[in-house]
This record gives sequence, C-alpha cells and structure tokens, in this order.
Amino acid sequence: MNIEDIWSIKTWGQLAFDPLRPRLFFTESVPDRRKNRMSHRIMMMDTGPSRAVAALTAGPSDQAPAPSPDGRWLGFVSRRSGSAQVWRLPLDGGDPEQVTYIQGGIKQFQWAPDGRGMVVVAHIERGLLEREKSAEEPGLGAPDSELERYFNRDVKHIVHQYYKLDGTGYFDQGRDQLVWVAMDDGHMELLTSGFDHFSEPAFSPDGESIFFVHRPYDPDSPPHPSVTSIERMNLKTRERFRIPLPEWMMHALAVSPDGQSLAFVASKPEDHGYGLAVLYRLDMATNELIDLSSATDRPVGDESGTDVPGTGTARPIWRNDQVLMLLSDRGRVTVTEFDRGQTRTLFDEKRVVYDFACQGDSLAMAVADPTHPSGIVLATVGAAQESPLWAPVPWSEHDGPVAPEEIWAEESDGTRVHTWCLRPPHHTDPIPVVLEIHGGPMAMYGYRYFHEFQCLVAAGYAVVYTNPRGSQGYGWEFCRSIMGNWGDKDYRDVMAGLDAALKQWPDLDPERLGVAGGSYGGFMVNWIVSHTDRFRAAVTMRSVVNRFSAMGSSDLGWLRVPQYGSKPWWEDPAPYWQQSPLKYASDIHTPLLIEHQEQDYRLPVEQGEQLYSALKYLGRTVEMVLYPNESHGMSRTGQPWHRVHRLRTIIGWFDRYLETR
Repeated sequence: MNIEDIWSIKTWGQLAFDPLRPRLFFTESVPDRRKNRMSHRIMMMDTGPSRAVAALTAGPSDQAPAPSPDGRWLGFVSRRSGSAQVWRLPLDGGDPEQVTYIQGGIKQFQWAPDGRGMVVVAHIERGLLEREKSAEEPGLGAPDSELERYFNRDVKHIVHQYYKLDGTGYFDQGRDQLVWVAMDDGHMELLTSGFDHFSEPAFSPDGESIFFVHRPYDPDSPPHPSVTSIERMNLKTRERFRIPLPEWMMHALAVSPDGQSLAFVASKPEDHGYGLAVLYRLDMATNELIDLSSATDRPVGDESGTDVPGTGTARPIWRNDQVLMLLSDRGRVTVTEFDRGQTRTLFDEKRVVYDFACQGDSLAMAVADPTHPSGIVLATVGAAQESPLWAPVPWSEHDGPVAPEEIWAEESDGTRVHTWCLRPPHHTDPIPVVLEIHGGPMAMYGYRYFHEFQCLVAAGYAVVYTNPRGSQGYGWEFCRSIMGNWGDKDYRDVMAGLDAALKQWPDLDPERLGVAGGSYGGFMVNWIVSHTDRFRAAVTMRSVVNRFSAMGSSDLGWLRVPQYGSKPWWEDPAPYWQQSPLKYASDIHTPLLIEHQEQDYRLPVEQGEQLYSALKYLGRTVEMVLYPNESHGMSRTGQPWHRVHRLRTIIGWFDRYLETR
C-alpha cells in the first residue's frame, strides 16, 4: 500500500431502496486531488441478477439520495447553486432541478408519504425565510451604515455557555428550523421558529403529523447542549405536543408502519459518554417506554473508527413489529433485529456495517473490513447467505492491504484486552513496532480498514492496536471504569496488549518501539512517554496536554466537571492537574512529534503548544506540525493533501528514530 492510494479509495454509503423498482441508490465519495476536497455523486445499483452499477449524477457535491414514495423523483442534497439545497432527479429520465432556494442552506429533508411535499431542516437567521443569495460587497456610494454592517459581519458576540463546536466553528445567529416545501408550486412555510433548534423530521404513515427532535437554546437552562425532547406536530392545525420522556440526548427517530409506536436512540447525559447508546420503543397510545437494547450491554450505532469513513445515515428501521439497528460489539458492527426482550444478529461477520437500508425482506449493507475500505452487500432477511461483497478496489488481488491477526491479552488484574497486529508480509530483520491508540476513549478499533496502519506496514513497520478499558463494545463497566481516571487501567491495558503481541510474534523487535495516537490516544502517548522510556519515538496528535486549561478552551470542556468532583476547575485544580501530561513533562525523554490542527475546538491548539514549549525549554527532542483551517477530525475528513502530508510526516518521524540495526 502507498500513501497515494488514498486518491483512489472510494467509499459508499447513504443507502436507499427504490420503492418501485429493483435497485438501490447510494452516495459515492472519493478525494479530488485537483480541488483538494472530497467529491460526492449519486450512484445506482441494480439489485437484480446483473448487479450493474451506474452513476446518476456527476457530482461533485451530491449526497443523501432519497426517492419519493411514488418513485417519480430522487431527491438529494447538492451545493450546485453555492449552498446546500435539495435537488430532485426525475427517475423516468431528465435533468436534475433545484427544489429549495433557502438562504443559509438545508441540512436534512424528508419526503411526505404522498410525495406532494417535504419537510426540510434549514438554517434560518433572524427568523426570516429568505431566498438563497451570496453576500456581495457594497457598491460605490454605499452609506457608512451599510459598510459598517458588511465589514463587521464576522464579529462574534458571545452570550451562551455553548458557543462553538469542533468541525462547525463559532455559532452564528441562525437556528435550525423545519420548513414545509410543496412540490407542485414550490411554496415554502416555516413550521417552527424561535431561538431553539429542530431536526430529524419523521412523518406519521398517514402524513398528518411529523415527529422531530427539539434542542433548547436557552442560556438560563442547565448548560448541557445535547439534551433534547421529541415533539409531534399536527400538520393541519400546526399544534405541537411534547412527548413525555426523560431529559436524555435523543436522536434517530423512526415511526412504526401503523403509526402507533416510535423508535429512537438515547443516551443519558449523566453518563458523560461512558454509557450505552440505547434503542427505545415508545408505545404512543399507552406511553409505555421499552428498552430494546441495553440488556445486550452493547451500544447501538457504529462506534468503530477509521481514517477513510464512508457516508452513513443509519437510523432505526421498522420491519413488521421489530426494529433493525446497528450494534457495536467487540470490534464488530452488525445489523441487529430488536424485539421486546429479544435480539437477533443478522449476518454476523468480522466486519463493520456502517450504514444499511431495508425494504420488506431485502437488506442492503454498506460494510468495511480490514482489507476493504468500503463495499456493499445485498441480502434477504432470514436467508442463510448474502450476496458477494461489491467493493471495487484500486489494488490487485496480490498487492494490497495486509490482514490483521488478533489475540486477547490479559492484564495483571485479569482484564482481557482485544489486540490486533499487522505485520509486513515480506521481511528478514526483526520488525520495528508502532503501538497505535484510538481516540475517545469511548470508541473502538474494529474489523475495519485503516489507511494509516497499512501505510506503516508498507514502510516496514508492524502495527499493534488494542481496545483498552474505556473503549466501547465490551460492556458498560468496561467503558465506564476509567471515567475521571485516565492513565491507570487503560495505560496498563495498552501495554499488556503490546507485551502480548511481542510474545505472540517473535519476529517483532522489542527494542525498536514507537507509539502514536490522536485525541485521547494522544493523551495516552503523552502519558506513556512521561511514564516510561521504553519507546524510541512517539507521535502525539491533537492531544490532551493540560486538563486545567482545556476545561475553559475546549468546546465542551465545562461538561467534564462532574467527572472530577463537584467544584469547578479554578476552585479545585488538583484532579485536573493530576490528569495532565504536562505535569510530567520533565520526565519525557522520548523524541516526540506533536501534530495539531489550528481550528481544533475540541482540543484547541494551545494544548499542543504548551507541550512543545515545555519540551523545548527542557532541551528535549521535539518538533511540532500545525495544519491550518483544519478541525479535530482532520485525519478522517480533512483536506486530502493535508492527510497525505500527515502520513508522510508520521512515517518520516519513525524512519528517523527506529532505524535499522
């Protein structure tokens, strides 16, 4: 594998069945080297015997295909006009036409059951539904008032606790509102208004009501930005009703075919991310709330990580009286059927299903495995087998990714640690090893392709990676056990995984070790090199360095206070400082490369700069690479040329310090 292979890696997702014909619509994504961005177009697969695949749109910004219920149109989101708007393509032939022209753009849309209209989620400023336009510089002779307004449009006046979000930036004055759009004449009408946010519209089967998620934006309310409610609106009277539910973080709504029940996913804010995402079923006639998934002790949804993600819109799907949803379990992600008190995994394989669609007994899955970044599988629910994987790849059968080997390490207290190892297929000398640590920590490595790992293997390194305590997919207690106490059990777990790999594969060189990780994984790199000199080189990426300062500078810092006690960080700094690798900087002797993104709001760039300044002051071997105009997720979704540069830099650093004997 080569770093440059990233330009040829295509991923597929956002699956949707045609309601009338045997075919499947989906989004294809691939990096564009000339434009330095991801390119997206809409594709179609014949689900009959031919399995023929064709492009329906040329791109480069077409996503989220959704056919109208009558099969006449294929709706999708595109930036063809300059901002994200809904377009529709006639499925009996013809060119796409623009449906919405809303200033601020749209984020989601949902067809009405009769196909005569749709509800879109639009970003509305000042409560005004305005026609799409670009901001033009004032012309000659413009009054000072207009010039002042134009040249100060980027000034930020902040009044809320929650005022920025990584990947989004600083919030503007707009709100996400629901808008009705008629298909016959294009008439648009605001369904919601005010200072709150609304999203995820889902129609009742008769089309008379919509359900949606309501997120308050009140500066005087308890400052948790993710707590939501679910509401129902009668589209004839415009009356709204709040469904009585706890104060949870709720999303992914799906209405049952009979309109009597609602499925949704919820997490509890008091778990601080260390809990389980749970699938619930609400009987709206009796208000009976049924927990469908927590008995599995596994989270619903896809918790796996990768640096070449496919687009996914997975949400619960009703099939008869059961609900289908993804479930993350020990590195796997599967489509699972949930009934009252019972679960059944469909087509359980060592892979990750990151998106799926179901129509009757027909099931389509967007999947990834360690040697395939993306692919599509068709199946029939209840059948013993599925179709062969459709996954065109840019490499030959004999020249491509290396498959991992796996073991279960055992930590000294008996904890079993899921561990994988990728080894170069052809080598003579003992192999230098890079230990990789995932972010989160509430995530998981899984049976999924990682381009970074494969490029390290191609450069002659073995890669060892583990799911230590704190990871999802191994149970509630396994994940929660490190809350507020990083660098103890998780540190022992990753080291136990490394030691087990060195013992299992004698061709690994225990003298030439490197360590790398990002976000929480970056914290672990910082913690490891400040607590042992065992590694010859390290790469810490977008990392946690100073817990105390991050509490005030991170987009979600203040939410972590309950993990460390009852007092804010300035009143009781001790637990935050104890959890800060900067406290132990004097003990770092390992050559360290610090990578950070300048527009990272989750762990702002000051985190990396503090560690760099400290180590430079001490005269230690340290370098820092900063990427402009990039957020915390750059390694996955950033500008492709930055991702290429990042991989070259990481491999170059290890080449410098893990030299051949």
